[in-house]
Amino acid sequence: MDALNERTACDVELQRNLLSCFEGEFAGARNSLNAMTLEGDCNAVASGLHKLKGSVGIFGFVKITERISELENMLKTELRDDFAEKLSELFASIEKHIIELKKCIY
Repeated sequence: MDALNERTACDVELQRNLLSCFEGEFAGARNSLNAMTLEGDCNAVASGLHKLKGSVGIFGFVKITERISELENMLKTELRDDFAEKLSELFASIEKHIIELKKCIY
């Protein structure tokens, strides 16, 4: 919360708007990343992850941005068999953070 408060000057309405926009974008990003993973398009997945990392960074989700960086690095060699599972774990973690953030700002 500290990072988000700092970025938004503790403006709760702004925080709510940002979170609302992010939730909609996250749903689309999740679907796209899953589809690109199934297709095996490492470059597209890496690009989508990088965009997602920027979005979660706004909220100060440091551990999630670090995890996304790890997944990006995994893609530099090839799409490993366990990548889809790791991506699913990332999405679950983001969803948990969204729930916790909602508790703080609503």
